[in-house]
Amino acid sequence: MTTTVTLNPQILGQAENAHRAMLEQILRGTTMTYHQWVGLTLAAVAGGEIPIDQLVSRLTGALKTDAATARNALAELAAAELIEQSGTIRVTDLGKSRFGSVRADIDGAMARAYADISADDLATAGRVLARVTTQLNAVLETA
Repeated sequence: MTTTVTLNPQILGQAENAHRAMLEQILRGTTMTYHQWVGLTLAAVAGGEIPIDQLVSRLTGALKTDAATARNALAELAAAELIEQSGTIRVTDLGKSRFGSVRADIDGAMARAYADISADDLATAGRVLARVTTQLNAVLETA
């Protein structure tokens, strides 16, 4: 007899913890923290340059943290010369290189982790998790 697993907070948390542990393992090979990685990622995928306040807003939303924590992560990235801060955040050449290297390591790890899961199942999981995230964010906004 097989047991049906229904999506619930425990399953979501376990998946997030496993993903986070994999990311933390990859980041150990760099000087970046998790918060710094998220900040660098958001800056890089924004085209390499983004207004500071916009990036802080995206970072606080992504990390569910406060603006001071987000600004601290960006200051640390600037100190490591991965970004430059003026009125905007610009990803430096070193930042682009580091982002590409870490992203490739993550992509490789996830390809191995997801190898035995069908594309249809991954697409369904992606849709469901995106909807759960949207709905939880809406609940958080009204709380």
